Amino acid sequence: MIDQYRVRQMSRLAMMESQVGKNVIKVCSYRRSDYVIMQVIKGFFLGTVCFAAAMVLVFCFLWDDLNAFFADAQYMDFLRKVLIGYAVFMAIYLVICALVAVRRYHKYGKIRRLYLKYLKSLGRSYASEKKRADAKSDI
Repeated sequence: MIDQYRVRQMSRLAMMESQVGKNVIKVCSYRRSDYVIMQVIKGFFLGTVCFAAAMVLVFCFLWDDLNAFFADAQYMDFLRKVLIGYAVFMAIYLVICALVAVRRYHKYGKIRRLYLKYLKSLGRSYASEKKRADAKSDI
């Protein structure tokens, strides 16, 4: 006979695996510090690409003003401003990346603990059934 409790638990486990299971397994396979560092490094490269794309858009938008600016040949002042802007942007972006990674790791850790709790409960259910079956066969 089919045990409805087990069917509910198995369907709950299957839903958890299909919704966020792949991300949870991938994230929880790392230690928290390793995961955060990996996300910050990834954020550094993506942030650099985003900053470069934003600078290209700004240059396209302000092309006439930049031509007048470069006619005065203030290259070092311009480069200093761009580098300061890049440093500020990256500092803020990397802090946000680290905070998001810590929060995501914490959230996925909770989901993983809940998943393992359901899995252990299901395992205990099968173990108790096996114990009962063994007790019946001994009689």
